Amino acid sequence: MQRIDAEMLIWNTKIRHAYGVSNVMLVIGLTGTIGSGKSEVARIARSNGIPVISSDDVARHIMDTDPEVRAALQHRFGNQIVPDSSPISRQHLAELMFGNTAEHIAHRRFVEQLVHPRVLESIACQLDELARTGTPMAIVESALIYTAGIEHLFDYVVAVVAPEDIRRERVRLRGSTDDFDRRNDTQLPDAQLRDLADFTIVNDGTLDELEDATKTVLTILRQLPPRPVEPAEDATDEQATG
Repeated sequence: MQRIDAEMLIWNTKIRHAYGVSNVMLVIGLTGTIGSGKSEVARIARSNGIPVISSDDVARHIMDTDPEVRAALQHRFGNQIVPDSSPISRQHLAELMFGNTAEHIAHRRFVEQLVHPRVLESIACQLDELARTGTPMAIVESALIYTAGIEHLFDYVVAVVAPEDIRRERVRLRGSTDDFDRRNDTQLPDAQLRDLADFTIVNDGTLDELEDATKTVLTILRQLPPRPVEPAEDATDEQATG
C-alpha cells in the first residue's frame, strides 16, 4: 500500500511549538481491524468526555462535498458510482477498492492518494482547534494508522483486537459478510497490531467488559506525558535564521 507523506501535517509538532510543552494536548490514535469494535471504544471514549475524530467520517464528508475529489472519482469510476448530484455509492466503490487483485490495489491507491492528504489536513485543523480550547486529550479513530504510515503523528496508539471468528460474526450481524473478507484481507492482522501498538484492548467478551477495559486504558493515558517530538525542519531553519 502506498504510504502517505504527511510530514507537513505533523500536528503534534505544530501544536507543541504553538502552545509550549506545558499546554500540550495528548493526541491518541485508535485503530483496529473490521469488526474489532474500535468504533464502540470510540463511543465509550466520547461518553467519558474525550473528543474523537473519525477518519472515516471525515473521508465521507470530503468525498461527498469536495468538488475536485468528486470530479476525479467520477472520471475514474463513472457516473453510476459518483452521480452528479447524489451521494457516492460507497458499497460499489468498496467492491472496486477492496481485494487483492492488481486492479483492486490500483483503485485503492488512487482513492487513498486523492483523499487521504485532505483527510489529514482536516483532522489537523480539528485537532488544532481542540488544542486552542485547552482540550487535554483527543482521539483519532482510523483503521489505517499503520498501513498509511502515520503512526508517528500520535503520542500513543491503542489497538482494538478480537478473534477473527468473533469479528466475522459481528460483521455478519450487520449484514455485510462479503465486505468483511474484502476489507480484512487489506488490513494488518491482529498479531501485528498487538506488536506495533502501545496499548491493546482485547474485545472478545461483553460490552461491560469492553467498557471497563477502555476506561482502564483511558485512565492510564490521562496520566502519561506526551512523547517528545523533533521540530519540523522548516521550523528549525526559521529559528536558526531568525
